[in-house]
Amino acid sequence: MTGARGRDRGSMAIELVGALPLLVMITILCVEGFLAAATAGAAQKAARDAARAEVMGRSGSSAAYASLPGWVGDAQVAQGSAAKASCGGICYRVEVEVPLVVPGFSSGIVTVSRTAEMAD
Repeated sequence: MTGARGRDRGSMAIELVGALPLLVMITILCVEGFLAAATAGAAQKAARDAARAEVMGRSGSSAAYASLPGWVGDAQVAQGSAAKASCGGICYRVEVEVPLVVPGFSSGIVTVSRTAEMAD
């Protein structure tokens, strides 16, 4: 009984080993997409918190940095006309690097920037 079925033994294992790098890459890309979306949400929240704190008479920059979670990359906070050219009130822009899936590494090239404006 070593006909056609016997010659195919182990072929599924070889196919799995061949497909495994593709599956790992797809998983990493999905997680990276989630991280980019979560980073954009965190940057938007930090910009809103900064503008709100400034309206209330507190330091907007401190509020922005305090609002950002610890897992995000390097962040830069800009205020006023540096944040938005046509700012009619209090404006803050928060720019954050999107972290890579592998901890400890940063792309340095993929950033998310969000702006918030509040009336005086």
